This record gives sequence, structure tokens and C-alpha cells, in this order.
Amino acid sequence: MQFRETPSGYFLVLDRGDEVIDSITAFATRTGVRAAGLSGLGAVQRLTLGFYDVAAGGYERQSWQEDLEVAALEGNLAEVDGGPFPHVHGVFGRRDFSTLAGHVFEAVVSVTLEITVVTAPDPMRRQRVDFCNLKLIDL
Repeated sequence: MQFRETPSGYFLVLDRGDEVIDSITAFATRTGVRAAGLSGLGAVQRLTLGFYDVAAGGYERQSWQEDLEVAALEGNLAEVDGGPFPHVHGVFGRRDFSTLAGHVFEAVVSVTLEITVVTAPDPMRRQRVDFCNLKLIDL
């Protein structure tokens, strides 16, 4: 993982074998970033996505181990219990041009992943909300 500061935040580049969520968390820990928007593209070789079932109060998960284009990676970085918490969704393209999309639980880079990080000056914090059993941003 490499990163460089920019006028609006950072530019982050993940390398082959890097796990996306772990890398974003490590980046935020090193830099102290606790509020940011995330946007990226690249390619992954292993992926676990989730779809949140509101009625059941939990995620349905599915995993793939194949080469996928990261057509869109969007998310944010906030704070949970004093530490960084990346919340990331993505759209992933398959060889047959079909797509997969959802909440990213795990993604391992196959070639590169380039992420634009737009920071905010004050931390954003997530708090548990009873009706959905999720930690949502509390502004």
C-alpha cells in the first residue's frame, strides 16, 4: 500500500495481494483520518459481498474467487469505538460483462486498486441504531 497527501485528502494505491478493508483501516490508523469519502477502481481476485436483510437484521453473504474489475468502489470512513471504520460498497464486473454489487466485507487486489480519499476536518462517528441493528453515522 502506498499513499500520498493531496489538497483534498489522499490518493491511496493498493498492490496485488492487499486486502481492501484491512488496508483502508491501516491507512486511517497511520494518518489519523476519521472522516472521509472513498472512491476507487481497479481489480480484485477474491471478493465477499453482503446484502443487508432489514427484516432479519443481518447480512446475507456470498463469496467469489475469480478475476473481477472494480467498476465502482464507494464508501466512507468514520469512527467506531475510537477506531477507524471503513464502510464500503462496490460494483464488480465479470468476464461475461455481468456485475456483482453490495457491501464489501473482503476484497483482495489482483493488480491494483486506486482510491481517492476526500477528508473532512472533524471525525464522523457511528452509533448503533436499534431498529436495524447497524452502526449508522450520527451527525
